[in-house]
Amino acid sequence: MKKILVLGCLLMSVVGLFGQNKASQEVEGYVINGVVEGKYKADKVYLLEQKEIQGETTVIDSANVVDNRYTFKGGNVKYPRMCFIKSAVPECTSPLLPFFLENGTIRIRGNADFFMNSEARGTINNDIFSFYNFLKRYVNDSLMRAFIIDSQIHGVQDEKTELEELRRRSDLMKRREREIETNVFEQYPDQVCAPYIVYLNMKHDLSLDELKALRAKIAPNLNEHPYTKQWDEFIRLKDFKVGSMMPDFSLPDQNGKMIRLADYRGKYVLIDFWASWCGPCMKEMPNVVKLYKACKGKNFEILGISLDNKKDTWTAAIKKNGMKWPQLCDFLAWATAPAKACGVQAIPQTILIDPQGEVIALGLRGVELEKKIKEVLNKK
Repeated sequence: MKKILVLGCLLMSVVGLFGQNKASQEVEGYVINGVVEGKYKADKVYLLEQKEIQGETTVIDSANVVDNRYTFKGGNVKYPRMCFIKSAVPECTSPLLPFFLENGTIRIRGNADFFMNSEARGTINNDIFSFYNFLKRYVNDSLMRAFIIDSQIHGVQDEKTELEELRRRSDLMKRREREIETNVFEQYPDQVCAPYIVYLNMKHDLSLDELKALRAKIAPNLNEHPYTKQWDEFIRLKDFKVGSMMPDFSLPDQNGKMIRLADYRGKYVLIDFWASWCGPCMKEMPNVVKLYKACKGKNFEILGISLDNKKDTWTAAIKKNGMKWPQLCDFLAWATAPAKACGVQAIPQTILIDPQGEVIALGLRGVELEKKIKEVLNKK
């Protein structure tokens, strides 16, 4: 397998060199020449932009399909990025075709019934991404063939053996795919596909130190690319822990008055993320009410940050539960700035900070939360 990977990287070097062909280099901006194979039951395709990796897509252009061919043209692309050609056929099994939008002539060939099973070539990131997907398909196909051969030789095994074999194959596939991803990254740290592949496929499986080590290898020309900045933000959130400084924020209270975290500097502050629609939050709230009554006025404050998106349900929950501490909400739900800044993925979530703004506890609830707060307040 190592020989195959080495060969793959060598071939990618050749592919990359020829991907930037003379015709592509002479194009100002981008040209997309697409071919749809099979019976296409519509007269248009759409060009969709995705500004963030795994973010929302937006239609930015459309093109007529004539004799199964279409063309898109556009001006200079400052930051190459992942985009999609979307089928206009409602019953299309897989309507989105991914490719990197970048300067040059991009050639796309795909199937009318399954847009995902298509290939984009002609520019460097698309050539690299195409070969990367080829190598991954090779891994999947080779392991599947090995499984079929083993089944033919040994037949169906007992349940325990079959499960162990399934686990072994899955682990092997994951390791080989990781080798491919790492090799592509190491070979092309100056191309946009490098941060894209790491962020899309590797970020949750790597430790913080491993992510930082890979980030240090990204070429300087990509430091300002949105994908690299998205990676940096992921690292920052992953690194948010006890000992981090809590980012400042400002949000409106129930009366529309802007409340700023920095105004509470000098006090212990419990930041409580919650929502009226969150069952566990409502179940936990009596404990928080009890805690506030016990610790109010002891150099301590709670700031409630709601992830509600409707004012009436938010204020009704505050009144019903007797939540007397400052309550803040901008009705952006999970997109509210402090939730994003702290990487809040689930609620209820609590962050306890000291008078200097340093995080001293994360995610405490119930008895543990009460014990921690009383502990730090008794130190004064």
